[in-house]
Amino acid sequence: MIEVEVKAKSKPGIKKKLESIGAQKIKKEKQEDTYFNAPHKDFKITDEALRIRKTPLKAFITYKGPKIDEKSKTRQEIETEIPDPKNMTRILECLGFKKAHKVIKKRETYQLNDFKIAIDNVKGLGTYIEIEKDIKEDEDYNETLHKILKIYKQLGIKKGFQRKSYLELLLES
Repeated sequence: MIEVEVKAKSKPGIKKKLESIGAQKIKKEKQEDTYFNAPHKDFKITDEALRIRKTPLKAFITYKGPKIDEKSKTRQEIETEIPDPKNMTRILECLGFKKAHKVIKKRETYQLNDFKIAIDNVKGLGTYIEIEKDIKEDEDYNETLHKILKIYKQLGIKKGFQRKSYLELLLES
């Protein structure tokens, strides 16, 4: 699966604007992401990510490949639910993976057609908006990217897009 994603700093009144263009709020949750680095390569250098995400109801392990363009955060994403995040962490540590950093955020998720829109209040960074859609690996992502940028335009956001992950932004601050 390829995740086509564009992120920007949020603006005041963004939730009302989302509702005005037809986005439906579908959930609100706290997310705690623990990122790992591999023993055989440095994910910071290879632009990859491995994380365990815990929410109040579920947990997931996610691998993200390198970004594939210069405009967005579009990249391969492989994710699966895990029943026991504590033991998954122990397995990774036994294999030589090291905890790199935690990202804690409160996320409100909206749906607009087949796009997911997240308003994230990230501890230590502030509030961001992410618009994303998962596509098949053999699909051309440019059309999806164009549609995402069109949604941002409807929301009054035309610049200030951020390619860096929350982890990268936190490590820089």
